Amino acid sequence: MTVSRSDATANVEADSASAVSDSPSLRTAVAYALLFSVPVGVGVTVMMTRVVPGSLTTPLVVGPGLLLGIAVFALVVVAARSGENAAN
Repeated sequence: MTVSRSDATANVEADSASAVSDSPSLRTAVAYALLFSVPVGVGVTVMMTRVVPGSLTTPLVVGPGLLLGIAVFALVVVAARSGENAAN
């Protein structure tokens, strides 16, 4: 049995359609994670520019904001994907 190019394309399209139907909850989780993590990261970075002498490119200024932003992002994604009200 040979598989034609159109059959392979149809299989790929069917697989991608099922992946897209599963991904709205992931997209929603990532959107909420960005909504909550970016202001935290920016706020901590701005606060560190006031506390630490140096420019914005100093690792001691950017590092805490980046780390806290990533931590909040990960926590929100995990909470949204596996929490009590998570969509299955």
